[in-house]
Amino acid sequence: MQALQTMQAAFIEGPRKVQVGEVNIPKFGAQEVLIRVYCVGVCATDLEIYEGSMVYFKTGQASFPIIPGHEWAGEVVQIGSDVKGFTIGDRVVGETTIACGRCDYCIKGRYNLCPDRVENGVMGKDGACAEYMVYPAHALHKFDPSISFEEAALIETSAVAYRGVEKLKLTPNDHVLVIGAGPVGLLSVQMAKAFGAHKVTLLDLRENRLQMGQQLGADEMINLGILKDNEPIESFTAIVEATGNPAAVESVFSYAVPGARVCLMGLCGGKHAHINVDKLVTYDMEIHGSLGSPGVWEAVIKLYESGKVKAKELITHRLSFYEIEKAFEIMEQRDPSVIKILLSNKV
Repeated sequence: MQALQTMQAAFIEGPRKVQVGEVNIPKFGAQEVLIRVYCVGVCATDLEIYEGSMVYFKTGQASFPIIPGHEWAGEVVQIGSDVKGFTIGDRVVGETTIACGRCDYCIKGRYNLCPDRVENGVMGKDGACAEYMVYPAHALHKFDPSISFEEAALIETSAVAYRGVEKLKLTPNDHVLVIGAGPVGLLSVQMAKAFGAHKVTLLDLRENRLQMGQQLGADEMINLGILKDNEPIESFTAIVEATGNPAAVESVFSYAVPGARVCLMGLCGGKHAHINVDKLVTYDMEIHGSLGSPGVWEAVIKLYESGKVKAKELITHRLSFYEIEKAFEIMEQRDPSVIKILLSNKV
């Protein structure tokens, strides 16, 4: 490792401009580690970066070029002089949000809202689509060797789902509706079961995704594409909206019982959803937004280690990270068979 000076990395240089080439291996500081990246998950945010439509471009918080990749798993290969608790060879994942640790938001544990934060592979910090990556030790979490690198690459997505579902404060009396059978929705089904919900229903238009949801623990599946006109759908005490589709966001009020709790986890990409304020008020509902995954990573890793969360089943396509542009092209085709694309440095 000490003799190596350069590595291969995949850059997004601008909208629809991807370059794979040789760059210097990044230097790490006293409180950082150098990680060899093994697996990287590709998600909708990465596609938005590729297309140039990500919200952080509009706010000025992100700019090109970017090495993407915020869902990843790797191995510690070098350690900064002040790092404690890690050794060479540790298997690790890292939180996307890397915050200042000093502001009011950070002190209160809401470091996902830190005004000075960077987000790995998204804004202010190059991500994991490279052979090696530098990471601050405080944002890393170790995982057991019983968990494969492929599975571990989905811990970030699982943490997003866990944090959103956690906000609903589920009880054994709850009947939960999960809208959207993408990776976050399918993982939210598992999180709702792990939190003890009495029943979990998954709603989507894609039959293969619904069948996957059933394999992962959904008690009931609703295929909107084959529902008859005016066919009633029962109401739910807790609802997870995991699509970011404005029409789906608007629909949550149709499925809610009085007193229902709702968590919105999908971004609408600048589009606006119309909220039924009268129903929100008269039903005395709770509406939560959930950004990122602060404070939940250790709990999620324990769920993986206990076998209560299954992520490997979501991986439908495996490519080399050199083929990242192909991954984006596959995602843009909207093929319903695609659930999760995984990039690997080992391919």
